[in-house]
Amino acid sequence: MLRGSFEADSRSSLRPRPMTSPEISASKSAKMSPLLVIGLDGATFDVIRPMVEAGKLPNLARFMDEGIAAPLRSTAPPVTFPAWSSFMTGLEPGRHGMFDFTQKISGAYRIAFANAADRSGRSIFARVSEAGGRVLVLGVPATFPPEELNGLLVPGFDAPVSTGSDADATNDPSLYKRIEAIAGPWMRPAMKEGSDTSLDRTRGHLLDRVDRKLAFSVAAIEAMREEADLDFMMVVFSESDTVGHHFWRHHDPDSPRHDPTADATARATIEDVYSRLDHACGELRRAFGEESLCVVMSDHGMGGASRHVVHLNRYLSEAGLLTRISEGGPSVDALARGLRDLALKILPSGLAQFIFRRARAAAARLESGARFGGFDWNQTLAFSEEANTNPGVWINLRGREAKGAVAPEDYERVRDRVIEALLAWRLPDGEPVVARAIRREDLYHGPFVSRAPDIMIELALHHGYGLSLVASRWEEGGGSSVTRLEDDELAGGRGLGMNGTHRADGILVGTGAGLSLDEPHPRLVDMAPTLLGAMGLDWETSEGSADGISHGLTERRYSAEEEAAVADRLRALGYLD
Repeated sequence: MLRGSFEADSRSSLRPRPMTSPEISASKSAKMSPLLVIGLDGATFDVIRPMVEAGKLPNLARFMDEGIAAPLRSTAPPVTFPAWSSFMTGLEPGRHGMFDFTQKISGAYRIAFANAADRSGRSIFARVSEAGGRVLVLGVPATFPPEELNGLLVPGFDAPVSTGSDADATNDPSLYKRIEAIAGPWMRPAMKEGSDTSLDRTRGHLLDRVDRKLAFSVAAIEAMREEADLDFMMVVFSESDTVGHHFWRHHDPDSPRHDPTADATARATIEDVYSRLDHACGELRRAFGEESLCVVMSDHGMGGASRHVVHLNRYLSEAGLLTRISEGGPSVDALARGLRDLALKILPSGLAQFIFRRARAAAARLESGARFGGFDWNQTLAFSEEANTNPGVWINLRGREAKGAVAPEDYERVRDRVIEALLAWRLPDGEPVVARAIRREDLYHGPFVSRAPDIMIELALHHGYGLSLVASRWEEGGGSSVTRLEDDELAGGRGLGMNGTHRADGILVGTGAGLSLDEPHPRLVDMAPTLLGAMGLDWETSEGSADGISHGLTERRYSAEEEAAVADRLRALGYLD
């Protein structure tokens, strides 16, 4: 996946038109221009432009005709948490500290689930609030726990509640409840990952969720304006991402995972969701104010998946870099995954989740056992978390890892050996698995570079389609580091990847006074400073601090039950295997 995601880029070509920038103070600036930001997670011009040309997206077509439209370069990796965090803070991952949904714990073969308390840097929301503006922030990922703002912040899907972002997860429960009484809750339970037999149900769920979020958004605008003006609003719709992951093979007849027997409804689902989102964009602009600056953007793009999935730890084992413990019985990771998958298969969804949340010490412990169980650490030189969203390899470094086997003086030699092996990895037709293997310090700068794997991997596109990294299945015998999926596996699911994968280029569409586009390829990380300038405010550089968070949040770790709730939602969306 993600060709081009590791390329160096110049500074943004998107600039605010010259305007006087007042001093930021506690009192509201008289020159603050209202701004509406609509996030369409994972949206791509590969879908939008043909639909615009066919007259199917009238609102986006109008925005593009009136203003600007350009591909928007995401972060490395182009994944929800680091990407939206870079938008919010104007910082690269090495400076804000968010690289994925999970984070390897330093000195341990374990992971933890990341949240906003792990992010450094002041957000654009906080900056507008500090300037005296009122803000409304709905559904932005990586915003739990919420900041204290002058307005309302309802976190995204990572809020650890079983039915969505309820009142207690927001910064203003009282205001949330007032809006909820009018429009219902912001977010319903996430769809459960399923097979093609549930496609109609999934399609209906996604369309209904867009409608409910739109209703909540409009009600929130009206409720907040009863008290005072609204200066900044941002709402993120995740449905464009979800539909791309699960329906791309029906949308794209050339996909190697395409199902020629799919009915017209399945083939049209991506366009149906985009059409509903186009309607939401138009309604939100009308409700917020047609005269206001409006920006529609995505955190990354989307494209089709290859028929092949790859297993990184198995390949490291084949290359003599990772050693498994010889066991007569099932491996630790097999037992962990087997218990989880059996319960999810035979029990009703609610009961399975209830049992896991009570029975396991923490969801992160189960994930850690599934990812790292059964390795002979004394003989292992390199290993991976096997996170499809953030492919990378850690060196089992002595003095850093709990059972490190690589002496510090051998670190660079072993890292060179791993990179050489990764670049030699091949698919059955001889095409490369890895497009690039990069030392983390060559990709990132800042106080949080040590949170990234020692080697960052960009998986190759196989004839234009993304490879999926899935967990190695050691219990299945010898096997291979590359698996060609059978016909009945092409829809995707656990251990099979999703049939749509991320791409580095998202979308940027802007309309209204305040923006100009001088070059064709702006960067996501430059958007917040640019937009704040378009509002008439200065952007004071904040580089982030390795000593802790710098955006006014009290450090708040997930409890065991909250970890389980977040893990269930990520698994339902297909981000955890």
